[in-house]
Amino acid sequence: MLASTIPIFLIIALGVWIKRSPHPPEGLFPALEWFSFYVAFPALLFLNTAQLTIDASALESLTLLVTLPMAAVLLLCLLGLRIARQFPDPARSSVIQGATRPSTYFGLAVAGLVFTDHIAGLIMLTLAIALPLVNVVAVVALSWWSGKKVTARSVLRNLVRNPIIVATVAGALYNATDLPIWTPLATALGILGNVALGLGLLCVGGGLVFRLEGARPVAILVTNTMKLMVLPALTWLLCQLLNVEPSTTIAACFYASLPTAPNAYIMARQMGGDARLMATLITTQTLLTIISLPLWMMWLGVDFTR
Repeated sequence: MLASTIPIFLIIALGVWIKRSPHPPEGLFPALEWFSFYVAFPALLFLNTAQLTIDASALESLTLLVTLPMAAVLLLCLLGLRIARQFPDPARSSVIQGATRPSTYFGLAVAGLVFTDHIAGLIMLTLAIALPLVNVVAVVALSWWSGKKVTARSVLRNLVRNPIIVATVAGALYNATDLPIWTPLATALGILGNVALGLGLLCVGGGLVFRLEGARPVAILVTNTMKLMVLPALTWLLCQLLNVEPSTTIAACFYASLPTAPNAYIMARQMGGDARLMATLITTQTLLTIISLPLWMMWLGVDFTR
């Protein structure tokens, strides 16, 4: 797997270098983040979701494999946060994001390099199921702990303004029509989708934080353990319990093993979360995934020699 993921980490490293180079253009990364989050990434999600070949049995299995382990991790986090009464509210929403949200940039880039088309398609289906759910959880958590008055209308407004949720749901609805996408539009969306992966990985590198000042080590340790160890373990156990077929097991466990989403930093910054903690969680999980993801895949017997 190392040979397959080296290109991804090279692009992330390029983002680190550009951000820390002597004279980067002013406002470069905020502009890249905005374009990626509001334009290129939604185009990628809409196109991939709209063109997915959805198998009913796989959809049913993956829905359970996404929702049940995530609900268990979310419950554990909420119980822990209830005990930690002195923990600041903005940091609470960052813990929730860090423990539940997957890096779709990372997942799609690795899946396209490592897996067969069948498993890569199952991974895309898994992400299509998960993205609306995890973004709803993130928006509700950020709204609840933002320090502002929370109403059903304000939460709903934040949800319908979230481009990831809108693009994924729109793609799923279009998929249900069985209509082909107009070829020039599909080509344009595909170009934007290719841009999204490259820009997304650059933004991952640009957002990495290597300073420990103000870090919350206990929160980082617990959140990273939940995301990179507990969530994949619960997903694998549920696969065994449900006797899921191997390719679906690989897709679900791969999704569960992904580091947290770089977009979580943007949402934390825009909606009153602890952006500093979120950046540290993204950094540590991205680096730890170099070790943890191959180990989980080796556990599943995945052959990366193709």
